[in-house]
Amino acid sequence: MIKKLRIRITAVIMTGLTILVAAVITGIYIFMLHSETEETDRAADLAVNAVRMHSEKEPRPQAPDSPSPTEPASPSDPSRRSDPRAERGRSSSSRNWIIVVISSKGTADEAIFSSPYNRPENEDEILSSAENIALQNSDSGYITLSDVSYRYFIRRSAEKTRVVFIDRTNQTATMRRLLIVLVIVGICALFVLFPISIIVSGWIVRPISKAWNNQKEFFANASHELKTPLTVISANLDVILSEPEKSVAQQEKWFEYIKAEAAKMAKLINQMLYLSREDREESKMLMTELDMSELTEGACLAQEAVAFEKGHALVTEIEPGIRCKGDRERLTQLVNILIDNAISHSTGKDDITVRLCHKKKTNILTVSNRGEYIPPEELSKLFDRFYRTDRSRTSATGGFGLGLSIAETIAKNHKGTLTASSDTDGLTTFTFAW
Repeated sequence: MIKKLRIRITAVIMTGLTILVAAVITGIYIFMLHSETEETDRAADLAVNAVRMHSEKEPRPQAPDSPSPTEPASPSDPSRRSDPRAERGRSSSSRNWIIVVISSKGTADEAIFSSPYNRPENEDEILSSAENIALQNSDSGYITLSDVSYRYFIRRSAEKTRVVFIDRTNQTATMRRLLIVLVIVGICALFVLFPISIIVSGWIVRPISKAWNNQKEFFANASHELKTPLTVISANLDVILSEPEKSVAQQEKWFEYIKAEAAKMAKLINQMLYLSREDREESKMLMTELDMSELTEGACLAQEAVAFEKGHALVTEIEPGIRCKGDRERLTQLVNILIDNAISHSTGKDDITVRLCHKKKTNILTVSNRGEYIPPEELSKLFDRFYRTDRSRTSATGGFGLGLSIAETIAKNHKGTLTASSDTDGLTTFTFAW
């Protein structure tokens, strides 16, 4: 399931990145296309202004029998068209252009070129196209003549109609190359981002995978812990049923075993329900101002008899008057768990020490006992659910490995930390700081 989830997350990331890259490429292309269009518009205006200014500065000769090169000429007579050399320097635009002047009769009277070097071979085709364009209602458009791409503009006046052709072949090729480069860069970026998305999906899935594995481990351990008491209860019931003639008093021993195992199951189920409730954040803590010194003293007094029965003395070093804000019931439960854990796992007749002090705006509660040495690699696992060390933390102590997990949950809910340390002499200390 985790593998499929990671694949889906990777697919979602790559889909989003693909859309983002496509949007960036499209945006850049549209921006450049818009810039090219504006440049073409400016080139058309510059061409028309240059021709108009040139016409005003150079009046036509009056001799009827010798028309000048700039006089209107028949489209079929190339010798009477404008001399391309006369147009040199008319426009400050670097774009090649052609202006065709259309008479009121709808025929092409004159063709003017931006330079003598851009006079096309398909001049007749351009003139014919200009006549057709002049009949249209639109003021601009695109046309391709003899594999040359033009954008045309129509400038109308009372006397003449000018059709301006702006050569955009180079710009079209540049835009095409730009689009190809952008697509290649986008594809390369996606190839580079693909392994990154795999890493990111793994990072996203890691806590989910951990929670999933913890859940599977939790159910496996819970099943194992419940299996033992159920087996004992079933075995004792078989013994009772095998001797139906005996009274309850005669079989009291078997009933006591059943009662003890049922009590263990009830305790386990209550602890599991507590953890489940805390995980779902359904449990609301009753935070009040309380005397932590008094609370710890009360917990120690309640556990003193239990420690004495196990042959241990409960030594307290509690600084008086330490107050804090917290849930009294849960903090009492935390202290009881730590003391009970120390009693259960102490060896010999050594004392169990409970200390409470206030240092640098931090309340510190420590519970120490002497037992077997716990390696550093196991200290971090002590707060895992159902975890016990191989030797001292066994089911023979009567626990299920949930107490310290519950204590850590309580500590976190009070915005504190619960840590464990152990030295080579076997002194184990649990520290609750908040």
